[in-house]
Amino acid sequence: MTGYLLHIDTKTRVVSLNISKWVNRGKTKVNDMMHSKKITYNENTIFQDEHGSVVHPVDFKIGEKLAVLPTPDAASSSDETVSVADKVIQLTMSKEEKLERFLASSDNFHTVVLYEEGTTPPYDEIDFEKHVPESFAGGISWVPYIEGLAVDYKEELGLEKLPMILVFDRNGLVFQTETLEQLKLCPTKVVKS
Repeated sequence: MTGYLLHIDTKTRVVSLNISKWVNRGKTKVNDMMHSKKITYNENTIFQDEHGSVVHPVDFKIGEKLAVLPTPDAASSSDETVSVADKVIQLTMSKEEKLERFLASSDNFHTVVLYEEGTTPPYDEIDFEKHVPESFAGGISWVPYIEGLAVDYKEELGLEKLPMILVFDRNGLVFQTETLEQLKLCPTKVVKS
């Protein structure tokens, strides 16, 4: 099974994974419900990266993609909430996987206000409605930037400072600005009406 790390407790040796993509693999209709799974590990559990090099659970970061192979007896267990890991493999994420929560899901554009955790975003829904109402067509998200996660959005997107208004299509970042005034001036193909 594969999933994204939600929580790890190295004292109790429990890993919680978001396994929604794994549960929904191959399905044509998918609901928005998140599926999670608790995995325990022990001194016999093998931790490695995709290339077979040893990794340590203490170094895992929230959001990291992991593959878990349960122990043979856990694989046949009827317990759906907890499995014991025989092997945990740290997987590399593609750029699309890293930016998935930001990418547009349709032909519209998804607007993201990325701001430092613990600060107040510079603009709210009322500001967008007043100045750039067409940006609601593809959705708007307010996302706090949290240091230490598996995906460093500032690094991934080449951002030197925050807050920043980011516009994404299905493939990636297409426009970035610091102000709503600049967002209003962006090419009309970016903010569809």
